[in-house]
Amino acid sequence: MPRDVFVHETIEVVGQGQYEYMEHLWRDPVQRMPEMTSLQGSFYVLGFGGGRWPQVINIWDCGDDGWDGWRRNLDRLNLKRRSAFYGDWWDTAAEWRSGGFDRVCAGVPGSPSTTEIAEKGIRGTLFVNEVLTVRPGSALEFLAAVVEERVPAVADHGMVPTGLYEVINNQHEVVMVWATSVDAWVDQRQSRDAARGLDDSSEPDERLVAWEQRSAEYVTGGDTHVMTPLPRTVYGPPDWESADLSDWIEE
Repeated sequence: MPRDVFVHETIEVVGQGQYEYMEHLWRDPVQRMPEMTSLQGSFYVLGFGGGRWPQVINIWDCGDDGWDGWRRNLDRLNLKRRSAFYGDWWDTAAEWRSGGFDRVCAGVPGSPSTTEIAEKGIRGTLFVNEVLTVRPGSALEFLAAVVEERVPAVADHGMVPTGLYEVINNQHEVVMVWATSVDAWVDQRQSRDAARGLDDSSEPDERLVAWEQRSAEYVTGGDTHVMTPLPRTVYGPPDWESADLSDWIEE
């Protein structure tokens, strides 16, 4: 089987345009191009959860034929783009974004394809986005350790990988995306602290600390963000949750 290839986009959002921009992605003409990229997921980086904001993360699947699908998209966006430029969509998107940064990513054994995510019914109401710097040349070895050691441990805390990626356009980064929920993510943070003797309100899970020690053999830096998923994507919720400001304000 061809290797799965994805583009991981970090989008700089203008003002409070994240929600309009994310919904605008459904109207991108590429969604009607069967042999081009398809939107696997779109997420708003939660400022309260750590990380730079306002930002949106998009993950585009290059298709079942991997690098050949990526080739078609490069060709579409290269010399052909000027003549076949769908300006209306891009002009509207520019109202809500000011630029971005792309990482070309490829899956490793143990990283589910978009089809497998749908077939397994993997869903999340909160997602974790990890962009980590590792020792140059060690990305595949590190991700193999993630599959063997970390995935089973965090599964017991309601966290499932949706993407374990080697970054192709450099030699020193990996991207990992995980589906979870607010309650499950907080539970994992509490269990980690309990295992370090810093919280006696939760059951300790020594595996979480052991993994951090193991990953230190490879990881030299990076960031972890939590993200709100766009509804109706392959692993997103069916819709936004109902809420009102009065839910939290006392009269």
